[in-house]
Amino acid sequence: MGVLWKLEPATAAKHRLYQRYLDAWWPILLQTSHSTGYSRPRVTLLDAFAGPGRYEDGEPGSPVFILDRLLGHDAVDRMHLSPRRVHLIFIEKDRARHEHLMAELVSRFGPLNDLPVRVEVRRGDAGRDSLTVLDELGAWGNPILGIFDSWGSVNVPLHVMSRIARNRSSEVITTFGPNWFSRREELNADILDTVFGGRGFWTAAADGLRPDEKWRV
Repeated sequence: MGVLWKLEPATAAKHRLYQRYLDAWWPILLQTSHSTGYSRPRVTLLDAFAGPGRYEDGEPGSPVFILDRLLGHDAVDRMHLSPRRVHLIFIEKDRARHEHLMAELVSRFGPLNDLPVRVEVRRGDAGRDSLTVLDELGAWGNPILGIFDSWGSVNVPLHVMSRIARNRSSEVITTFGPNWFSRREELNADILDTVFGGRGFWTAAADGLRPDEKWRV
């Protein structure tokens, strides 16, 4: 696969779901009332498989539509955006895609340092680097939405997603195909243990079953 690729129908459907979810999530987390005495939290969104920022036919990738819909939200004037309060982290492992993503964001939104939110575009590995970036930005103790939506397989350790999910007011979205064990049998057992939380959670789907049986398990 090159730097850009076609937007598949399944991915387009996921993007529509993300957009609708975030359209509700941002104002819920960012609109607070002075009368309640509740201090405004720092809110962090982590897109751990960010991609190059657009598709072959020009459709926006997730970092572009995430930032666009936040800045253009109907309730943006009540969200009290600031680089201290709102952090968006985009991680992309591939060098060429990372560079393309940076160029797309600057072309669409201008210099990132001038935006009313903090945008971090990192070249790194989702499993290895996500917690490090969250540590660096002081995200813990405040709401985090972690999106781990990879292309075909998710080699993200379960403990990474568990730590985010257990953080105050935080959520994790992760996707992987049900044909994992049919396509990924070359992965060693230690990697599968790391991703799925231990041998007891995945061996039933890998031991001597027909492909259709593996899918059901």
